[in-house]
Formats: sequence, structure tokens, C-alpha cells
Amino acid sequence: MKIINHGKYEILTTRVDAINKFMQLQGVCRGEISGQNAIEFYCQKNGKITITNPPTRRAENDNSTNLFAEILEEDGKTYVSYYTAFSKSSNVLKIILLVTYLLIAIFAVAVTIIGRGETYYLPILVLGLALFGTKLFAGAKEEKNFPKDSEILINELEKRVEAVNLWDK
Repeated sequence: MKIINHGKYEILTTRVDAINKFMQLQGVCRGEISGQNAIEFYCQKNGKITITNPPTRRAENDNSTNLFAEILEEDGKTYVSYYTAFSKSSNVLKIILLVTYLLIAIFAVAVTIIGRGETYYLPILVLGLALFGTKLFAGAKEEKNFPKDSEILINELEKRVEAVNLWDK
């Protein structure tokens, strides 16, 4: 896991009150990260915060850039300490899918050669190469966009910190 950014925001309330307010702010965010993947804000009872994509059945849509934070009390003040990270290990399923698509393309080429150029193997070849190329391009794009994605996640946290700080106004 590669840490991209880190920092902290001061919260103008107690830790327990901040946790309760953050838990009320949980849900899907308006913003999206690269690939137009939705993001969701989670806060646990122990003060741990995560901003990541909502769970789906399609693991290939999982974000590799996530924000992790914790609500802390230091010197009588309350803070949210955060960091954003890019995880290549979350791409394991994406890599497996990429290899599968490559194997489909290789199989289609082999069958086309063995079948002496029979045209009914051509759609399999085109489909395998298209899927492989699409996933390869998407993976490269995601890794290139992680600094931008990190900023989007930090902005979402900052909006929620401002909401908690302005809660009673």
C-alpha cells in the first residue's frame, strides 16, 4: 500500500459527539473518482472513518485509492487524522480478469490458426482482444489518476468536517 497524502483537521466538538455526527453523515457521496466510480463515506462507532467505493458484486469496479481516518483527542482538542493510499493488492481480481481475457484472445488465435482461417472464430478473437485491451487501458488509467482521486477523497472528508463544525449554527 502506497500512502499518497496525510494530514489532520480540527473538529470543534468532543470525540463522542463528532463520531455521532459523522455516523449521521454516512452514505454515498456526490463526487466520483476516476472511471466514474461512486464513493461512500463510512464512520464506525470506534471513530474509524473510511471513504471508498460502495460494495458491489462486480469487484472489477473496486477503487484502488481509498481514504482512511480516525477521530482522535489530543491536548483537549479533537482531530480527524487521515491518510489516502493506493493499493495494488486490490487489483488482484482485476489482474486475474485481465489474464483470463488474454487467454481467451490467445485461444481464439490458436483456434483460428488450427481452423485454417475459418471466419466463425474471428468474433472470439476480436472479443478477447477487445476485453484485454479495455481492462489493460482501465488499469493503467486508474494508476495514473491516483493523485487526483486522492484529492477528491480528501475534499469529501473536508466537507464532512465542515458540516460537523457548523452543525449547531
